[in-house]
Amino acid sequence: MALTIKLAKDKTTPGTVRFSEVGQEDHPINIYLSKARVKELGDPEAITMTIEKA
Repeated sequence: MALTIKLAKDKTTPGTVRFSEVGQEDHPINIYLSKARVKELGDPEAITMTIEKA
């Protein structure tokens, strides 16, 4: 079983880009990626993250 979450670009800092969970107001998941990683992905406005148990 896996959990898939959509995250939208929320804030850009000098070295990172923050993506925040879409549709979650109370306690959204936030992911910080380096600007280089975001560039590798083609500078998207949104990303999808899949979480699976190890």
